[in-house]
Amino acid sequence: MKKREELGRLLRYVMPYKLRLAAGVVCLSVVGLAEGLIALMFTPIVGNVLNPKAPGNRLPLIANPFTHHEIYLNSFLPSRIHSVGTLFSIAILTVFIGKGVAEYLGNILVQYAGIAGVTDLRNQVYAKVVRQPIGFFQHHQTGRLLSTVINDVERVRNVFSEYLALGFRHLFTLFFLLAVLFLTSWKMTLGSVILLPLVVLPVRTLGKRIRRSTEKIQDGVGELSQILEETVSGNRVVKAFGMEDFEVGKFRDAARKLLRENMRWIRSAVVTSPIMDLLGAVVIVSLLMYARGQIKIGVLTAPIFFTFVYALFKSYEPVKGLGTVYQQFELAFGATGKVFEYVGSAEEPASEPQLKPLPPFSRSVEFDRVSFGYDPEVPILRDISFQARAGEVIAIVGSSGAGKTTLVNLLPRFYPVTSGSLRIDGVDVREVTLRSLREQMAIVTQETILFNDTVWNNICYGRPGLPKDRVEAAAKAALAHDFILELPQGYQTMLGDRGQRLSGGQRQRIAIARAILKDSPILILDEATSELDSESEMLVQRALSNLMMNRTAFVIAHRLSTIRRADKIIVIEDGKIGETGTHQELLARGGIYARLYEMQFADVEDAAAPAPKADR
Repeated sequence: MKKREELGRLLRYVMPYKLRLAAGVVCLSVVGLAEGLIALMFTPIVGNVLNPKAPGNRLPLIANPFTHHEIYLNSFLPSRIHSVGTLFSIAILTVFIGKGVAEYLGNILVQYAGIAGVTDLRNQVYAKVVRQPIGFFQHHQTGRLLSTVINDVERVRNVFSEYLALGFRHLFTLFFLLAVLFLTSWKMTLGSVILLPLVVLPVRTLGKRIRRSTEKIQDGVGELSQILEETVSGNRVVKAFGMEDFEVGKFRDAARKLLRENMRWIRSAVVTSPIMDLLGAVVIVSLLMYARGQIKIGVLTAPIFFTFVYALFKSYEPVKGLGTVYQQFELAFGATGKVFEYVGSAEEPASEPQLKPLPPFSRSVEFDRVSFGYDPEVPILRDISFQARAGEVIAIVGSSGAGKTTLVNLLPRFYPVTSGSLRIDGVDVREVTLRSLREQMAIVTQETILFNDTVWNNICYGRPGLPKDRVEAAAKAALAHDFILELPQGYQTMLGDRGQRLSGGQRQRIAIARAILKDSPILILDEATSELDSESEMLVQRALSNLMMNRTAFVIAHRLSTIRRADKIIVIEDGKIGETGTHQELLARGGIYARLYEMQFADVEDAAAPAPKADR
């Protein structure tokens, strides 16, 4: 039942293209009909064309399987056609031309319907993944996601393009060849197909093995993708620690596991053909012994037996082919598990008609006894309460793992609060649409995300038609305009993967320009300068000052020297607010903030002090 449901789900993606599919099926049925006609032609060819002594005006087509009297082709043709050579020249050319045209059109039409349907499936899977909440990406490996969207769907594409067309062709070919076999001799036909279960049952059993192997193969491909993604993105760490051989060995071990699974699948897949060949040998030997006696007593003629043998051999091809198609569909079903898991996952809604849009921000952001935990039983934040007025800069500090980033992630509703309320201008963020909420926020993070695109498109991000003066004004405010002009193609320079062709400070200023261009009233800065050198930090700090102007900013800062001018500093300790105040107030209080501040500057002074000379 599960297999039928999966097939139904896959076919639903093909249904929008059902007219093309139906036309293709009709064309492929003509191909099957042509194969049957070709088999029928062998009786008159062997019995008349290749027999000079045969009468020229009697063209036996086939024997009536019930009366054993021959049916003559002449009875279906105008009386003036008597030339055997002319007749068969026309017939053979007509059949083969019709078969070729029908096969071409049928394959194109069916494969288009299959590929278009799978393209829709791939688009839907990608859209589902992109619209997943942040927590989804923390519980799914990047490599497995990539493998599902690309490799798993590609396996389905192979099946629903060439193998779908091939399946229809084999099905119709087998149908018409069976019709020829029954017309020729129903007794020999029944005797031939009685051994068919010996092939069908093993193929069915092997199909289940193939499906299980495919699921493991897809997991193996996902593991390889994960190792590759980590190694490429972390190539500097790999090289710095001299771990190239270690990573190669890890990749080789995963590839060896994948090889074993592939060979298990191959052994299951290729055994069908030898079984069919063995069955064919048994059937042919039996038929020869039976036909010899039938021909001797005049019940069967040699030309008709030749037609039967040809049709029988030709019918093995579609039977084998249908076995292969069945195995490929099992492969597809093994690959669609994760695909449909992602398709069925709940996503962040693109539109929320039951919620109202958030009005333009004007007054305050308020955390009211907010608690949050990824696991509700294990809270990370507890009873967080504070207010940020419009235009204020709120700094959030604390030791590593205290919950600073988690706190600001609640603002754009990356995660819903577990308890309490987070309000913007008195409106709970859970009561407004995600789009209107996030439109009023811009984020600059520690890990600068740039795309493999031009500088212009990275700054505009999805809005390439913005006026040139507006984009350049944002770049100038971010102190990025000058170095952009020095790039080989200026604003049209491709940045490469994650902007690796730029320095850290340059990447950060491009990200700041993007945030300035968005012009959102609420700004989130998550340790935006923590990985920069002193010179780059100075430039980025000036750019951030331009960005924060007339905006309400929430700043997570590792370097406490960067937040001394904040209107309010909130110290997070063990998921709770430990202290709140200005820089001077907190230093004077001599509490957690003062201790963090003294520790940081003591570390700086220790680092700057000359190392003691070794005793000689």
